[in-house]
Amino acid sequence: MDTKATPYIGENSPLNRITTYFNALQSSAEEYLFVIDLETEMALLSDNFIRDFNFSSNVVDDFDNLVEPFIHYEDREIFEDALNAIRSANAEETVDCEFRLLSKDGEHGWVRMSMAIGMGEFERPEFLSGVIARMDIPVKADNITGLLKRNVFYAALQQELESDPRAHGAVVVIGLDNFHVITETYGHRFGDTALRQIAQNITNVLPPDIKLYKLDGYMFGMFMPYAMPEEVEIIFSSVQLCMREIRNVDDTIYCTASAGATFYPDDAKDVITLARYSEVALELARKRGRDQICFFEKEEYDRWRYDIGMQNLMQNSIARGCEDFFLCYQPQVDAKDGRLVGAEALLRWYDQDGSIVAPMQFIPMLEKSRMIIPVGHWIIENAVITAKKFQEFMPNFQMSVNISLYQLEERMFYPFVEDCVRRHAIDPTTLTFELTESHQIYDWDFVNKQFGEFHDLGIKIAMDDFGTGYSTIGFLKNFNCDLIKIDRMFVENILKSEYDRKLIKHMIMLCHAVGMEVCVEGIEQEGEYLYLRDECGADQIQGFFFGYPETEDVFLERFKK
Repeated sequence: MDTKATPYIGENSPLNRITTYFNALQSSAEEYLFVIDLETEMALLSDNFIRDFNFSSNVVDDFDNLVEPFIHYEDREIFEDALNAIRSANAEETVDCEFRLLSKDGEHGWVRMSMAIGMGEFERPEFLSGVIARMDIPVKADNITGLLKRNVFYAALQQELESDPRAHGAVVVIGLDNFHVITETYGHRFGDTALRQIAQNITNVLPPDIKLYKLDGYMFGMFMPYAMPEEVEIIFSSVQLCMREIRNVDDTIYCTASAGATFYPDDAKDVITLARYSEVALELARKRGRDQICFFEKEEYDRWRYDIGMQNLMQNSIARGCEDFFLCYQPQVDAKDGRLVGAEALLRWYDQDGSIVAPMQFIPMLEKSRMIIPVGHWIIENAVITAKKFQEFMPNFQMSVNISLYQLEERMFYPFVEDCVRRHAIDPTTLTFELTESHQIYDWDFVNKQFGEFHDLGIKIAMDDFGTGYSTIGFLKNFNCDLIKIDRMFVENILKSEYDRKLIKHMIMLCHAVGMEVCVEGIEQEGEYLYLRDECGADQIQGFFFGYPETEDVFLERFKK
């Protein structure tokens, strides 16, 4: 035990000025707290520090040497280096380290020590503050906002659910929209200050009996006993208003919040499910445009779970060499005489029950998750192999493959294509790459540069689904391509509508006027084909009238006939 007399804290010492705050903080903390006066080297210790290590006083004059004997001998250098580093650090810096500390039961256990510099008058370093937390005990309070954390939130909600069998209310999770952009723009110190102010602003607008908790990342949580949906919406409106401007920082920032809510016991009766459902509802709010609240919907949750399951299945399939994926081929014919000239390779996928999943269900997921990159390699490889087979019967057979923006952004995409063409000894002029989702593209210089390399290799370039999306005419000006594919929506009523007939005719004339060939998709009736052939002068036709998408073997049998 330390038996020296208690050192005297002078009136002007920063330890004297912060004692009240220090006592308030340590009353709710399980961690060991300490503050060291950088001028006198006197240290103020929390009561649990004194209790667990049997020190004689809360104020000591040699903190380093006092604590070091309780640290595992292999880790003492780590402790010393951290203290030396923080004493020479700037105000915005923190120093963290981990070491083994003797516990009150006589065993060494891992702890994390975090320290920061406190500034006095004239922005001069005045004291350092630190916290030592056992790593096997969940920390109760968030060190930035001061709010209690998820583990305490769960415990309080559990107590609420157990307090009364008839208990009912709402669980709400609030997420800050794109707050990481603020941190990346202004720096982490600014972001921490803003986050602290946001937490305070939200707390200020909540009813006195509602407590706000800090969850993971930039999320907050709360539960509202006996609340109905209308009350939750009113309170969230107040949260939205307090988020409009965060002024108690070095600069004014603008931030919005989204929220998800679920109701107990109707939606769920246990803590974990309620929290998960609320976070699912939060994600729904973000999908719908952010800055709003959404209530949990079981149907939406089931769809979300299905999508997650589908994504996992596709990842497993890709890991096994894309074994559950396959390609179908839809004929493309010369509009003048209906003669087969090529096919479009279309991706299909088997679900785990053996059923074929609709492309609109899984392809957007492939693109969003960027799984389209490995799958895209597989598509091109297999389409090229199939094209070589078909070219044994028709040397100039054209194979079209869809290419997304995500694939163009992949650094190794062009080298892969170039290698694939070389390995299979295919004439690149018999390949066409179709750009999909062109209305999502904003950097046409990049797209033209990437496709320009393929064009130089000999591969033809097409724009898929022309006429859908936005600024379609602008695409003709921006995109350097050989072929325009006009979507089915422009031809489905041409046998009944004079307006639609004139529209499709002039669209084809416009494409021809700028030197581009035209393939019209979705042709299902003879009358549609005849009009496009005789009156519009279309170059190619694709649609059910000439053939459905078929697997390679079926397509080849029909092709031979």
